[in-house]
Amino acid sequence: MRLFVTGASSFVGAHFSSLASREGFVVHALHRNTPLELRGVVPVRGDVTTTRPSPGTEVVVHLATKVMAADALEQNRRMLDAVLSWGLPVVYASSTVVHWPRQNAYARSRLEDEARLRESGLPFLIVRPCAPYGPRHREHEPAHKESFHTLSRMCRKLPFVPIMGQGNYRRQPVHVDDFNGAILRLIQAGTWGGEYDAGGPEAMTLREIIKKLGGKRVIPIPRAVIRVAGPLAGLHSDVVSTFDTDDVVDPGPLAAASGLTPRDFDAGALANV
Repeated sequence: MRLFVTGASSFVGAHFSSLASREGFVVHALHRNTPLELRGVVPVRGDVTTTRPSPGTEVVVHLATKVMAADALEQNRRMLDAVLSWGLPVVYASSTVVHWPRQNAYARSRLEDEARLRESGLPFLIVRPCAPYGPRHREHEPAHKESFHTLSRMCRKLPFVPIMGQGNYRRQPVHVDDFNGAILRLIQAGTWGGEYDAGGPEAMTLREIIKKLGGKRVIPIPRAVIRVAGPLAGLHSDVVSTFDTDDVVDPGPLAAASGLTPRDFDAGALANV
């Protein structure tokens, strides 16, 4: 089966493209400015809005997104316009932020994309990862530094880890290979129309995650300071307004549909980070 993958130069995209190739898929991987040379993967340089899928494409895996750009909402709209115009089955990597009670601009963009997919009449799958993590790709370095790798490095190198707020907000990190592997199994099974949350088996506070990664102590940064200093330090207002929101999901439906049980954080996070 031939897949056309958007956002293939990202952390998740590069891992997905490589895993799909190893699983026997023919993978054409769309990337823009970041060079992409992955074993067994056909790189396609271009932009989602102007580049059409390679001939013979059977499924589009839409991983490309803009999160922090000032015009992220409009860019995401234009990308989905293009994807829908191709008239092919679409796997859409959304985000568990769509469930947050306090919805920022990024969450609203994801909700809009999901609604448009449902209304498109095309076969689709929506899979929402919660805090993807995993090892660096051996053949590729994405332009955007993955937050998990930054946090892991801080835990190993620094005597303390600065955190926003008290760090008691929860996350349910999913290993990148579990997220991608579940998608590939659903594609192989021809399971369309499903919507699934992808998370690990355990919800943990940020403090607990830092401790598991070897962090010795944390230094909380008060919310009042974050509101003032965050934007000056390059933190988008979306992050500042929702950083302490719990992100907890039920991974059971995806595990049942795909037959893939997500691994424990202890097993996945401490290997090859």
